[in-house]
Amino acid sequence: MEISECCEKYALRNSVEELILAKTKSIMSRLNMCQCEKCFLDTCALVLNKLPPKYVTTDKGCLMAKVPAMDARNELELAILITQCAKMVRDNPCH
Repeated sequence: MEISECCEKYALRNSVEELILAKTKSIMSRLNMCQCEKCFLDTCALVLNKLPPKYVTTDKGCLMAKVPAMDARNELELAILITQCAKMVRDNPCH
């Protein structure tokens, strides 16, 4: 066991959620829609409800879980899904 591994802090995280949070803002800005916190979180919630969660407990696990998402096909499918959900929020804002 490496020293860095035994000093690592553990936390339960959904790596899919982190990925969605990172990509959604840029897609929303391209759609010229409201980017308030409510619309952002509504969009993220819609996307996350359509995807299976991927829970990890370490940073290394988070990186490993994101590797398949970096595939060009998966990245395109994810962008399409985020765009569809963002358009739903744009057309029916909850504020």
